[in-house]
Amino acid sequence: MTKSAKFLSYVWYPVSLTLAVMLFGALLSRGSSIPVALYVPIVLVGLLIVTLEQWFPYRLDWRPRSADVKSDAAFLGIVQIFFPKMLAILAVLAISERTHANAQNDWWPHEWPLAAQVILMVLAVDFMRYWVHRACHRFMLLWRLHEVHHSPDILYSLNVGRFHPLEKILHFVFDSIPFLLLGVEPQVLAGYALLYSVNGFFQHSNIFLRYGWLNYFVGSAETHRWHHAKDPKTASCNFGNTTIVWDLLFGTWYLPKDKTLDQIGIMNAAYPKDFRSQMVTPFRSRKALLQGKTLREEIGNVLVTLYAQYITLLQSRRIVASSGNPMAVQNALLLRIIRENNNSLFGRQHKFEDIDNYADFARQAPVGDYETLRPYVDAEIERNEKALTCEPPSRYARTSGTSGKPKDIPITASYLEALRRIQQTAVAYQHKACPEAFSGSILAITSPANEGVLSNGKSFGSASGTVSENTPALVREKFVPLAAALTISDSRVKYLLILRLALARRDITYICTANPTTMLTLVKLYREHESIMIDDVETGKFFLADKVPPEVWPVIESHLAACPQRAAELSRLQATTVERRIADLWPMLRLVVTWTCGSAGIAVQALRRELHLRTRILELGYLSSEVHATFTIGRRAETGMPTFDTYFFEFAEREKWDRGEHECFTLDRLRKGVDYYVIVTTPSGLYRYFMNDVVRVTGFLRRTPLLKFVQKGKGVTNITGEKLYEAQVLAAVREAMEEAGHATRFVMMLADEQAYCYRLYVEADVIPALVVTAFANAVEAKLMKLNIEYQSKRESDRLGLLNAIWLKPGAGEAYKHFCVQQGQREGQFKTVALAYRREFHFDIDAHAGENQS
Repeated sequence: MTKSAKFLSYVWYPVSLTLAVMLFGALLSRGSSIPVALYVPIVLVGLLIVTLEQWFPYRLDWRPRSADVKSDAAFLGIVQIFFPKMLAILAVLAISERTHANAQNDWWPHEWPLAAQVILMVLAVDFMRYWVHRACHRFMLLWRLHEVHHSPDILYSLNVGRFHPLEKILHFVFDSIPFLLLGVEPQVLAGYALLYSVNGFFQHSNIFLRYGWLNYFVGSAETHRWHHAKDPKTASCNFGNTTIVWDLLFGTWYLPKDKTLDQIGIMNAAYPKDFRSQMVTPFRSRKALLQGKTLREEIGNVLVTLYAQYITLLQSRRIVASSGNPMAVQNALLLRIIRENNNSLFGRQHKFEDIDNYADFARQAPVGDYETLRPYVDAEIERNEKALTCEPPSRYARTSGTSGKPKDIPITASYLEALRRIQQTAVAYQHKACPEAFSGSILAITSPANEGVLSNGKSFGSASGTVSENTPALVREKFVPLAAALTISDSRVKYLLILRLALARRDITYICTANPTTMLTLVKLYREHESIMIDDVETGKFFLADKVPPEVWPVIESHLAACPQRAAELSRLQATTVERRIADLWPMLRLVVTWTCGSAGIAVQALRRELHLRTRILELGYLSSEVHATFTIGRRAETGMPTFDTYFFEFAEREKWDRGEHECFTLDRLRKGVDYYVIVTTPSGLYRYFMNDVVRVTGFLRRTPLLKFVQKGKGVTNITGEKLYEAQVLAAVREAMEEAGHATRFVMMLADEQAYCYRLYVEADVIPALVVTAFANAVEAKLMKLNIEYQSKRESDRLGLLNAIWLKPGAGEAYKHFCVQQGQREGQFKTVALAYRREFHFDIDAHAGENQS
């Protein structure tokens, strides 16, 4: 080595650091912003170091390969700059300005010169980081994260940023939060960041450097290279970052004069080096790898994929073939249902033996609702008569009735098998739309399939539970074990327990629940009980165990294993995120299957804000206790394929039916864009059953119409002839809220016939700054465009001005609770967003916000 090169090896670091500090001070004195003053010298020093690595390399075998540069550039750009440097530091500096301005303590020497405060901060930060760094080498949970930093087998400037994001969050806790709380000035924070960054680049650089006496003051490249030694015992030294004084004080300083460093890195040669793999590797259980658990899960995922592809291929051919002539399937189905039930009480009374076609059926059997069929159901239950079907029901789906008395919908064994086929097909198409959703755990929230026994010894329960039971077994193995929790009657305890069981699973990739408000409730409960929930996950407990029915608790307790690693992750999340979202709790979530149409679309807007952009929301399909009428075959809600091989469908145009023109149409006579009431005949004995649901034809698959649920039939009001529809109200509110930058959680429009006006109640995702009268005007303007009769009545003053009221948070949940108490089933609850005030018995005004000006 030449004398000049040796001389320069002592000069590069102190001169570069000095010039960087001088440039920082000069930029600040000339009025440059703090980010500019900070990043300009850092970038210049970084470019200098990259150049010096080419001219004066420490080791030729440490020159990076293209794969190294690609991975380290990803770490540096994503983790070190954007997470947290580029975005978080800017936010931190903004926060620190407010904190400093409002500082109410004297713990920090604000009167000291800037340089003295920066040096004090370096010492303070390095003291805390020293012990965190030592803990990362001692405790396996932390080492799994820190191992990412030690994984490279070479050292050069770019791999200074190779840290797992969760470890960077841990650093952030000690780098910034204490000093923000102390009100430290932004210039001091920036000064520390400058020294930390410049020193870090040199510390990891592949430059021939000599520090001399500086090795006893700063975390140098010479000392830090020994910290990256491949031998873990040797590497347990030199934990300091910017300064090395704490290693000297606590006996971990190490720089031998008679030894040379051989290999660096970690002992595990198979450890992945690419960015994507290192993001997930810390979460992979080594014990599970040794036991083959991960392999089993992978095999299970392969089997699910193969099964879904097989079902999709099989059903796709059948669907495409039959969609060309759906009425051939429909007519054959109708005649089969009639022939099989000729000898039932209903069949004899309506002369099924004389029916040869649909026209005969329409003449013989009138359109009716459950109350017209209730005597037959009662005959089956109370006297075991073959009242509706010759095949006896094997169970019943219970739902709320309009009269207050529940409806028990019969389900025969053969119909149950048909439901199983529908669900298998629906799940297969969900897999086709989002296969990655089936790679992890599944959270399926339903009501219980078995809730009790009727007088005939047959069980009754929810339709959603029955559908869930018919999910393919390979998929059900992935379910979070909720069955016992779902039977709990106390809704608060039930949902908190569901949340507790789900929190233990970081790998939830799929969530299914009929009503999107259920997920909003879960995340709301988490925010209210975050700390105690984290403690429960860590210890394997449930803080409301005494509220769980004793006959249920043993089953629940068997699923409450302690998960300290998961609890630690939630704790880190608690320390770094302002408000937890569903996306934060389950970062691997890829698919949410729920109702998206009709009034459920309001809650879906709020739900969308809780999810990551990559998480897809898929329509569950038009299903109820009576029918599983459609399943989604594409990625949009408009692709509801009617299950015309299971149910015989009839339809009535909504406008004509509302005028008293009760003409019915079969599946082949529907027109695109028209709204229809649905009338079904099922294999379990519902004949020409009026669903009081409105669907819209959104398109066709060959000759088969695709259906989308629009609203419940009762969602129509008429004060002065305007005939306002729920869908119009929801569309107007949705657009007005989106323009205001908000989403709605709950909407209720009440027709006040006495005052000749409408009252609009809205619960927003956050309390809007928008003046409520301006919002009412915006909604009304949109209603006038959507409904010309409404416009006419308003312009003629026959209809009063729309009155809007903001609701307090939780109003929608309170209304749901009220309805459940009145007899509606929680798992099948559907909000009707438009009603008459005289028929609306919930005291909604009690939930009005204070500021309605």
